[in-house]
Amino acid sequence: MLRFMVSVPLALCLSLLLFYLLALITSVDDLRVPEKQFIPNLDFLLVRQESEIELRKRQLPPEPEELVQQQQQEIPQLQPQSALAVNVDLPNIDLPEIDMGIQISLSPSLHNLSVPTPTMTMDTNPTVLSQFPPRYPQRALRRRQEGQVVVEFTITEMGTVKPGSVVVVESTPSGVFDKAVLRAIQRWRFKTRLVNGQPVPFKARQKLEFKLEK
Repeated sequence: MLRFMVSVPLALCLSLLLFYLLALITSVDDLRVPEKQFIPNLDFLLVRQESEIELRKRQLPPEPEELVQQQQQEIPQLQPQSALAVNVDLPNIDLPEIDMGIQISLSPSLHNLSVPTPTMTMDTNPTVLSQFPPRYPQRALRRRQEGQVVVEFTITEMGTVKPGSVVVVESTPSGVFDKAVLRAIQRWRFKTRLVNGQPVPFKARQKLEFKLEK
């Protein structure tokens, strides 16, 4: 019993002593001065290297006057040679005169010469490949007018009507159906004419009649 009573206070003292030591060690670690970290301070400075390159201009030394005079003396000077005059005595030969009885007269000017120009023949019944009927004028419809128009024109190598070549030859009544015919005939196509296997332009005449249905 006595041993128990002595050991219990001794164990408490040891425990308290251990707790004190642990607290002391912890406080010493907190009071330690932190080590300073060395951070290098780097400053970059760009230095521009300027280089100046000067091109040396090479100048040729002036030629001495003696060398120039020597070169001029060495150049040969050509002198024009005079033409040789040769005198040759030609023999005198008497030729007999021959009369052939031929007289040739030359015209002093060529203005009287006429160059033949190709002429285009007239076809009064050309073969129509495609046609567009002319529009009946409204004024003529209201008046119940009928008539006909005869036109002449030029057909090209392609079978089309040459622009500006359509001419009204006959119109009955006069001036009523002319514009309608001129607008329509420009869109017609005809069969081409061949001469020696080649298409050639030619003139044609076409008659268009305007009649009302009864």
